[in-house]
Amino acid sequence: MCHHHPEKPREDQPPEMLKRMVTYNNSFRSNNKRQGFQKYVEDFDPHSMFSSEQIAGRDVRLLRIKKVGPLDLAVEGGVDSPLGKLVVSAIYDGGSADKHGGIVPGDEVMAVNGKILTDSSLTEGQNSLTRAWNSGGDWIDLVIAVSPPKEYEDEVTFF
Repeated sequence: MCHHHPEKPREDQPPEMLKRMVTYNNSFRSNNKRQGFQKYVEDFDPHSMFSSEQIAGRDVRLLRIKKVGPLDLAVEGGVDSPLGKLVVSAIYDGGSADKHGGIVPGDEVMAVNGKILTDSSLTEGQNSLTRAWNSGGDWIDLVIAVSPPKEYEDEVTFF
C-alpha cells in the first residue's frame, strides 16, 4: 500500500543551505579525473608539454571548462603577429569561459585539448578552439599562461 504524504513545505531547506550544499559537492575532489569537478587540474605539469622558454617563469594552468552554451572567448595575436602569441582579448558575460572564472583577457592560450597552440596563427588558434569545443565530451581542456599583473610589467621596464 502506498501512503501519499502531502508535499512537505520547503521551509525546512532554506535556499542558501541548498546553495551551500551544491558548492560543497562541486569542490569535492573526486579521484575519478574524468569528472573534473576542480577548475584547475592540480597535478598538471606544464614542463611535460612546454619548454622553459615557452613557460618563461609564468603560472601555467590547465583549466577544465564545462561546455555549457558557447565558450564566448575571443583571442587575438598569433605567432605571426606583433604579440607573437595567442592572447585572450575578451570574455563575454554568461559564456562558459566567464562561468568558469579561471581565465581573463591578457592570458596566453597555450594549448587546447592537448594540442599545443604556441606556434599557431590567429586563424589556426581559433579553428583549434572551435574544433575542440564542437568535438565530443562535456569538457574542454585549455592550457593558459596567466598574464603577470600590470605593476610587475611596469617594474621590468626600469631595468
